[in-house]
Amino acid sequence: MMAAFQERWRHLAVRERMIVGAGAAVVIAALLFLIVVDPLLDRIDKLERQTVRKSKERVELSVMATEYAAKQARLAKLEQRLPAGDGQFSLLAFMEEAAASVQIRDRIVGMQPQQATVQHGYQEMAVDLRLDGVQLPQLLALLVALEQAPYDVQVQHLQIKPKYDNPVNLDATLRIVSYAKA
Repeated sequence: MMAAFQERWRHLAVRERMIVGAGAAVVIAALLFLIVVDPLLDRIDKLERQTVRKSKERVELSVMATEYAAKQARLAKLEQRLPAGDGQFSLLAFMEEAAASVQIRDRIVGMQPQQATVQHGYQEMAVDLRLDGVQLPQLLALLVALEQAPYDVQVQHLQIKPKYDNPVNLDATLRIVSYAKA
C-alpha cells in the first residue's frame, strides 16, 4: 500500500502535490485542534469559572468569619452579665427592688413569675408585672433602672394603655426576662 502511494505521488504534478500537501496539513491541523487544543480551551474556561466561584466563596467565607467573631464577642460580653446558675439572683426580688427605687412599688397590682425554661444551656426566667395608674416618667425611670441592672434583664413585652378617666395615668403590663447559665 505504501508502495502504491509512493507511485501515485511520483505521477502527480508539482501543483497537485502542493494541493494534496495543503489538504493533508489542513486535516492534520483540524485533528490537532479537535483532539488537543479544543479540550484544553474547554478545561481552561472551566477552571476560570471555578476560580471566580471559589473567589466569591472565599469572600463570603471571610465575611461570615468576621460576623461569627463579632457574634462570639457579643455572646461573651452578654455572658459576663449573666447571673450564675447557683440561684443567688431572684428576678422577682430584683423587680421589687427596682420598683421601690423608682417609687412605684405601690402601683404594682400584680407580679407573677413564669415557669423557667431551659434552652441551649441557658435558663430563661420571666416575670409578668402589671402596674396601675403609673405616670410616663415613672415608667421610664423603671425601664432605665432595668437597663442599668448589674445583670442582663430585658423587657420582652410592654403594653401601655392610658386610663380613661385621667389619660396622664397609665396601665402598663411588662414581661421582664433574665437569663442564667443552666
